[in-house]
Amino acid sequence: MSETELVCAVLRVLVTNHAYGRPLPRDVVLNKTAYPAHKGDAAKEAFETVRRQEFVIDYGDRGIMLDNSEFGALVQYLYGDCDWERFELELRIKHFEGWENIEWGK
Repeated sequence: MSETELVCAVLRVLVTNHAYGRPLPRDVVLNKTAYPAHKGDAAKEAFETVRRQEFVIDYGDRGIMLDNSEFGALVQYLYGDCDWERFELELRIKHFEGWENIEWGK
């Protein structure tokens, strides 16, 4: 599993759990992220990479959560880097109103 795949797996957990509206601690995110056991250190690095993204709010030890005001950057990242399909993005990121601003060409 590459670093990009691990980052995408961490983001999938954040998108899936975003509706709860509270930060998720690293251990909770990593427990819900699918990755091979021998990739534990790489998964921790992927979490730190996600923590630094513009579409993530970092609450320090309390964890991280998605930034509602940056859904455009999140959608673009998931589409371009994680290969999420448009229909999945529209299904999972329901409260985003900037769909017309997304560059859908790959």
